[in-house]
Amino acid sequence: MMKAMRLRSRLAVFLAFLLVLPQPRALAWGSRGHRIIADIAWDHINEATRERLRPFLGDNDLASISTWADDIRSGRPETGPWHYVDIPPDSGGYQPQDCPDNNCVVARIDQFARILGDPGQTFAARSEALKFLVHFVGDLSQPFHAMADARGGNDIPVSAFGSAQCGDYPCNLHSIWDSELITHTGLREHQYARALEAMIAADHLQAGSADPVAWANESLQLAKQAWVQPQAEIDQAYYLRERPVVDRQLALGGLRLARLLNEELGGEAKS
Repeated sequence: MMKAMRLRSRLAVFLAFLLVLPQPRALAWGSRGHRIIADIAWDHINEATRERLRPFLGDNDLASISTWADDIRSGRPETGPWHYVDIPPDSGGYQPQDCPDNNCVVARIDQFARILGDPGQTFAARSEALKFLVHFVGDLSQPFHAMADARGGNDIPVSAFGSAQCGDYPCNLHSIWDSELITHTGLREHQYARALEAMIAADHLQAGSADPVAWANESLQLAKQAWVQPQAEIDQAYYLRERPVVDRQLALGGLRLARLLNEELGGEAKS
């Protein structure tokens, strides 16, 4: 009996210790968001690009590799900072010092695009570059992946639609944008992608700037507009206000990824 009590006591201390450890930054968009972006991109790549992707994908599509960069983070912790860029919200926008040693998403998108488009690189290097690229273009379209404050909103506890729990973890502002706003639509992956395609056509939406710095600055401004204070309630009014932003960013992520792949693999002129 005493032995069991000591074991329970040690377990309680251990769990309490885990709770105070600094937590890694959350992932971006969640798997559904990344797959939706990849679905949009797949619909907008040209035939030459699709053929040159076949050796890397086999019979699969871009969505099949869209979460790989998150899946390998625990085994390759050095890749963690590659998923975001910390831009101070009171700054004038991205500066080189926001990306020390090129360890941020802005620099890594440029780096992996060059590797993918270089036939002199090994197949393994180009394959890995593709997987990082598909994911990181999506990451940078998530507004809070360009915000320095509170670790991109990870340190802003909130409740969402009446609950302080988001899946297995307490809700925070970053996780709301990763998953909860997308989940709240009630749409499945391919339903959502089709709805975004209709929006792209109706609004004549285009990828816009080809510069990841511009994408980062745009995401930062959107994050500032969507910012809330700790313990805020993310309610239906917030969802209705921000849903068009979520839709547009997912669509732009897909369009930007498609253009980048077309430029590097499909022979389209780089803008």
